[in-house]
Amino acid sequence: MTSQTTDRLGEQTPGFMAAAEKTASHRQMRCLTGIRVEVAHLHGPRPHPEDLRSKRPRLTAILEQVGGRAEMLLTPHSPAQSMPTSAEGTVRHLTFVPAGIPLWQFARRSHYIRRLVIDFDLPELAECFGEALEFTSRLAPRVMFQDNRLLALVELLADACVGTHPDDRFYGDSLALAISHNLFGLRRQEEKRGGLAPAQLRRVTVLMEQSLPKAVFLKDLADMVGLSEAYFARAFKASTGVSPHRWYLAAKIRKAQKALLETSDTLAEVALATGFADQSHFTRAFRTITGFSPGAWRRNHSA
Repeated sequence: MTSQTTDRLGEQTPGFMAAAEKTASHRQMRCLTGIRVEVAHLHGPRPHPEDLRSKRPRLTAILEQVGGRAEMLLTPHSPAQSMPTSAEGTVRHLTFVPAGIPLWQFARRSHYIRRLVIDFDLPELAECFGEALEFTSRLAPRVMFQDNRLLALVELLADACVGTHPDDRFYGDSLALAISHNLFGLRRQEEKRGGLAPAQLRRVTVLMEQSLPKAVFLKDLADMVGLSEAYFARAFKASTGVSPHRWYLAAKIRKAQKALLETSDTLAEVALATGFADQSHFTRAFRTITGFSPGAWRRNHSA
């Protein structure tokens, strides 16, 4: 597959990447709450700098590289010795630039790069977070910086973008909001780390239970109790000890446990009935929550 220099809207962007170049790449794109994501697997050296500017604020994460080194600069000129000292020898790093600010990637000797690019929809995020984000003070370029928490979230998002199950959208939306929160910061004094009121928690958990095996969108849960999505997710975790996605997964497993004990259905049948894509997906999720495989759990709990 040939590489393409396109922005997140699919429009041609300026740059030095010639259309005739046949550098192998594979790209996956997803649209989630407040962000657009591209995961790119780039194979082979890239003799010219790649223009990564965007019409939206953009976070670029180099998650893996083999051979050579991917370097990010705000100028198309050769990096020479201009690489930040803090980034020397690092394999994974992040770069953030505001909308329209030029960003160039150099990878002349690289054999393989796994890169994730996030474009932020500020109006949509402002609607999700209310007045909780400080965009103005946070919209400044940061080149090849390290942030372990943000890198961990971005890595999880890259994995989530590969999946096609409906659950992955719910999980991806949660990660999108978490990344936006960590990058731009929350400053509303009234949104402190308190939990949901008991009545609010009952309303949302009843809805989540009744909707099984289908997931309820985070926005719908937040709207039900009159909170922003970001604050709802934090308050829910403060009240239950787990994220909404984790609670939802545990609820599906509880439903599956009931079926394992009360029916003679096969594991594959239980998996499909409780909303899992297949038996393998079901087994992984079941082991994550209980520590046992479904078959072993059924044998241990059968009369």
